[in-house]
Amino acid sequence: MSQTNIIFNRIIDKSIKSGASYVHLEVGSKPVIRSGGRLERLEEEQIVNVDFLNDLAQTILSPEERNVLDKDKSLVVVKNFESNRRFRVDIFYQKKTLAFAFKYIQPVIKDIKKFGLSDEFIKLFQRREGLIIISGQHGSGKTAITASILEFINKSQSKYILTLEKPIEYILNPQKSIIEQREIGRDAHTFAEAIKFAQYGDADVVALSEIDSFASLARLFELIESGRLVVVIVEADSVPEAVEQLINLSPQTELEKSRQVLSDLLLGVIVEHFLPRRGGGQIGIAEILITIPPVSSLIKEGKYQQLNTVMQTSRDDGMCTKDQYLIELVRTGEVAYEDALLAATDKLSFRVAAK
Repeated sequence: MSQTNIIFNRIIDKSIKSGASYVHLEVGSKPVIRSGGRLERLEEEQIVNVDFLNDLAQTILSPEERNVLDKDKSLVVVKNFESNRRFRVDIFYQKKTLAFAFKYIQPVIKDIKKFGLSDEFIKLFQRREGLIIISGQHGSGKTAITASILEFINKSQSKYILTLEKPIEYILNPQKSIIEQREIGRDAHTFAEAIKFAQYGDADVVALSEIDSFASLARLFELIESGRLVVVIVEADSVPEAVEQLINLSPQTELEKSRQVLSDLLLGVIVEHFLPRRGGGQIGIAEILITIPPVSSLIKEGKYQQLNTVMQTSRDDGMCTKDQYLIELVRTGEVAYEDALLAATDKLSFRVAAK
């Protein structure tokens, strides 16, 4: 085993033992991990240099992957390292040198109830057709939630589940359901092409790691209208932003039509956030929207920001805003008031409600 492998495996071991979600390697800095939502330097390790990262790229990447990295200057892959530990690896150039970000993929898919979802939202997974949007900022657990949803369906229903991902992070094993996982760029050229192909297949449930164009969005709508339940990941920090971001893939001439179609097909939206848990670790909170008539009307009219008002007044329907969830966590003592205030959307109202 090379010296680079020995050092790298030691860093990975330390990160996993500390419960870290990410490992960052860049020239001129000691390795940095994200643990409990906070960044920490591994002070006992040496400062990372150019030769170490170049050697690491040569070690973990195939010749084809190295060609893509040289051409595009960035690459996202999923790799299994020593002891079959699985990581998503983001490799890119910064200041003309390589940098790495390793995201640890937990070997066990969490139970869906651990994400703070309401029973009413979980019932949406039993629907025959419609759209469920999973959202949150980068690193908020969107892929983990999506995997948990699919595992819930896999364990409880006899369905044909198809995933279209870039890259494939969680490996799903068939139980009551049939499962196929296609990687965009390897098993299909584009999302739009893969969605079109799925429309003529036998899949009951389709999950997509992103929607990257209006062509993909239009085919997504057609897929749902053909009688499929679709779960799609959108990178956004709030429910209104997630809905608007999806709609805004449409050209100006198609916006009104897209709003109409989405208002008819959308079942619900969750936006996941992570906060430091009092005493250590992190706790996930879910901002939840479930489509009821007022929600459909607001989407149709393009009044996305008013969705928060519906969520605030619809707790009995299984909905919840981020601030409502934060207040509950402060009251139960699971999250410190200062951390919750920092994450709150409406800080003035939050201060009043929390007191």
